[in-house]
Amino acid sequence: MSYFVYFFIYSFIGFLLESIYTLITKGCFLWKKCFLFNFLCPVYGLAAISILFSVRNIREYKLLSVFVGSIIATVVEFIFHLLYEELLGISLWDYSDYLFNIQGRVCITFTIFWSILSGLLIYVVHPVVKKYTASIPKPFVITIMIFLAIDAVISIILLKKYGNKNAVNISWLISNYRYKLH
Repeated sequence: MSYFVYFFIYSFIGFLLESIYTLITKGCFLWKKCFLFNFLCPVYGLAAISILFSVRNIREYKLLSVFVGSIIATVVEFIFHLLYEELLGISLWDYSDYLFNIQGRVCITFTIFWSILSGLLIYVVHPVVKKYTASIPKPFVITIMIFLAIDAVISIILLKKYGNKNAVNISWLISNYRYKLH
């Protein structure tokens, strides 16, 4: 149950990071999310859980933990990209223009970002999150799980149907629906 809470929290933090990154790099604020209703980027949640699990026995070796975390997160990012492409027919990101990329799915620049995020996660953020999430009531967590599961199913259906990453954007759906009516 605690791993679901971690997934949820870190997916939300990932959503915030993606939105801020877009604001800084593109000069506009875009909601970068993967669900219709939830403001979550699941690649961050799964990467965070994978990092925490992978370094649990080597935490005292900080450089090794950060290195392992960056590699694990990069592998998770690569696998997520493949799944989105193969199962849903969409591509949420493309690093083809970045140096040292692998099929545009991952690149050295973001592996370096993952290393910074790994260090922050392992040694700064997670100890605080772990302390405060232990007291979250189980019925509340189950309610969030059900809501997320429903949202995930709806989002997958929309992404698959439209083959467009904007399919989880309500305003895009409304304008697309209006366009089809005319």
